Amino acid sequence: MATSDSAVDVVIVGGGFAGVTAARELSVRGRRAVLVEARDRLGGRAYTKDHDGHPMEFGGTWVHPLQPHVWSEIDRYAIETETFPVLEGLRQSVVSDGRVVDLSDDDAARALEAFDEFCAPGMTLFPEPFLETVGPDPEGLGERSMREQLDTFKAEPALRDWVEGMCCLVAFGPLDQSGATEIFRCYALAGYSAAQAMAALSATKLVKGTRELINSIAGQANLADVRLNSPVRRVIQTDDGVRVELESGEAVSAPTALIALPMNVLNSVEFEPGLSEIKQTASADRHAGAGMKCFVRVKGDIGNVSIVAPEAQAVNFAVTYDHGRDGSWLIVFSANPKKLKMTQFDDVQGMQTALQPLLPGVEVESIVGWDWSNDPLALGTWCIYRPGQLAKVLPDLRTTEGRLFFAGADSASTWRGFIDGAIESGYRSARDIDSYLTS
Repeated sequence: MATSDSAVDVVIVGGGFAGVTAARELSVRGRRAVLVEARDRLGGRAYTKDHDGHPMEFGGTWVHPLQPHVWSEIDRYAIETETFPVLEGLRQSVVSDGRVVDLSDDDAARALEAFDEFCAPGMTLFPEPFLETVGPDPEGLGERSMREQLDTFKAEPALRDWVEGMCCLVAFGPLDQSGATEIFRCYALAGYSAAQAMAALSATKLVKGTRELINSIAGQANLADVRLNSPVRRVIQTDDGVRVELESGEAVSAPTALIALPMNVLNSVEFEPGLSEIKQTASADRHAGAGMKCFVRVKGDIGNVSIVAPEAQAVNFAVTYDHGRDGSWLIVFSANPKKLKMTQFDDVQGMQTALQPLLPGVEVESIVGWDWSNDPLALGTWCIYRPGQLAKVLPDLRTTEGRLFFAGADSASTWRGFIDGAIESGYRSARDIDSYLTS
């Protein structure tokens, strides 16, 4: 069965922050859209799920005033935020030379100075980061991986291992496959400050979860229809419009379509005519983000800890989410999928072994999370470009093809890979679609 409503201006494929923001912005402009989403919820790679009395973020989590688009939305809907991790009584440590090294306040300050030194190329490579201006690159940093950049970095062992752990946290994928430009870009966006970069990456979260924000945005979108559990099979573009065919056999037609899908899954949809070669190649090659984030419940009160570890360790970051005499919850990040392989998050013994270098003697009780890398609707975590991808694929990923427009965190101009970037791209695509329909 086909649906064609003359009052519908656009079919939006994908109900993450990019697609939902675009829907609301088009509503403001008097346009109407049908939104189709393969999942049973909105949010895409941002996913709040209640567990053990906590609203846990299985996907995108952190926000910050340095991220202007998401922060304006937080302010618009009066969304409550909180500092995370809790700083009072926080024990900061790094795994170095096979042992846990606690960092004093002076040590933590020196670690930030080392990170400033490591990221210094971002000052010349991204002189105006919010304008997406790339400066001269005589050293070929655009083709360099984070691992290659680390190989040139000299610092005392504990500080170097801390910097490497930060690279793991940003890359959330193998360092030899993650572009050095990605960490330089975050540093530049944070005002060329290591302290502010750390704050922007992991210091503020939404009290009730990202679901409150996306539901607030969706609530102001005047959509003709929202279809959840509706995977798209084919998108056919003609001189007269766009026909979006669903796996169910139904179809939705409109003058335009917005494709708000992750880069890695573009090739899972058939396009007629086919997408540009660059888009197809980018989707086939994928970005490097392939790590694992999960919540781990352990026995007893482990206190308020934040522990960083280099890539040689299976776990690269562990931070207290909640703790008490009855047990504690950790948020755990593992950047390299070759180091820690989880099957449906039921390998308690494997996680316990992986955590020993960070928390000797810890006893794991349970694990919850979401496997984004093997989720067919994501095929990866947040977007981290591989060496060379920034220049090769970014402009084309958001280039309009006839009546097809493109949006998503993976092709954002500034905070790419973040909720902020998804919202930014939703703003842009709504303007572009409205201009096209007006012309």
